[in-house]
Amino acid sequence: MASFLNSFSSLLISMVLIFLLVVPSLMCHSLEEKDLQYICSKTHNPTDCLNLFKSDPRSLNTDINGLTGVAVDLALNKSNAVHTQYNQLYTDTTDSKLQEKYIACSKNYNDAIRDLQVVKKYLEINRYKFIIVEINDALQEVTSCRSAFKRGPIDPANMDYHNDEFKLLCYMVKVTFQYLIQK
Repeated sequence: MASFLNSFSSLLISMVLIFLLVVPSLMCHSLEEKDLQYICSKTHNPTDCLNLFKSDPRSLNTDINGLTGVAVDLALNKSNAVHTQYNQLYTDTTDSKLQEKYIACSKNYNDAIRDLQVVKKYLEINRYKFIIVEINDALQEVTSCRSAFKRGPIDPANMDYHNDEFKLLCYMVKVTFQYLIQK
């Protein structure tokens, strides 16, 4: 009887070890370009999405959790750059109406940066419950900024391109996150 228990416990321990080694590797497979294409097909600009992912070499050497982190990093980098540009435009212009719009957009991007930093933190600690709320908040910030330029003086700096790219990056975060929680 003791021999049977020893054999059974050895078998059980072996099976647990195999399970612990095999299952994580199956769940954490590296993504391929077809995975990126699928994810990007869910955005409003699949070509630019794919190019933005390819601009970061980590994109193909990671799993979906890592890719979500890459998307967050790309969005954070862009939001920081755009925030800096709006601050500089505010400083450089003498048109008070444009100054109002630039400072409003600067504040929007400051808030978007905060939202994305929270997303990054939640992603690192696997606290997924509120990530989508923060992503939607960041998207709302860029929408508010874009709305400021729909009326009044035209933006001579033509920041629409940067706003559009940031919006796409936010959608990339959103789509990769949704893909992550489905896995």
